[in-house]
Amino acid sequence: MVLTVDQLDQIANVTGKKALYLTVDASPETNEFPLDQLDAIFIEFAGFNDGRGYSFAALLRRQGFQGELRATGDVFKDVLNYMKRSGFDTFVIKEGKDIQEAAAGLNDFKNPYQASTAVAQAHYQTGA
Repeated sequence: MVLTVDQLDQIANVTGKKALYLTVDASPETNEFPLDQLDAIFIEFAGFNDGRGYSFAALLRRQGFQGELRATGDVFKDVLNYMKRSGFDTFVIKEGKDIQEAAAGLNDFKNPYQASTAVAQAHYQTGA
């Protein structure tokens, strides 16, 4: 079952898999979520010019969330690699965009310069 932040008080009554749907108004920096009780967290990207979802994903990973992080909303090829580097596992591609083309975006950059949630050491740090 997918819960909103306003419904989290009902999580004890939910059986089976549990997911949380986050919008840009519910930052993991200012809200405490029951990460150990959630199987997945869906983070909505309202638009291309709003990068808070990337920060949310990185924060949740640093807070120890091991479950699925799913990007929803304005998700397309050019942003998939960055979403993956922020800690996302799965993606719901924006309606009207080609899924195969978008998936190719996951391989746009083979050797990232910066370390990230997905890459513990950057290319220059590994000597590769």
